[in-house]
Amino acid sequence: AQYWIAESFFIEKKYREAILEFEEVLRKYPKGNKAPSALLKQGLAFYMLGDKTSAMLLLEKVIRDHPGSNEAKVAKKELGKLN
Repeated sequence: AQYWIAESFFIEKKYREAILEFEEVLRKYPKGNKAPSALLKQGLAFYMLGDKTSAMLLLEKVIRDHPGSNEAKVAKKELGKLN
């Protein structure tokens, strides 16, 4: 449920709130099945707020921590746009 709260903030373009809620997902469920998505969306939210550095760090973390996942593929694509 925590992930979907964060996702709803993201969809509503409430990126600051989304970042905080995705952080809760990662804090409470670091090994959960939504962790890769939470990291990815957190990175995208930082990018939407204009924080390219934080966005890049989180996208790189998705790739490093969850290689082979669909989220890692998306993160690679997004990193390509940022560079």
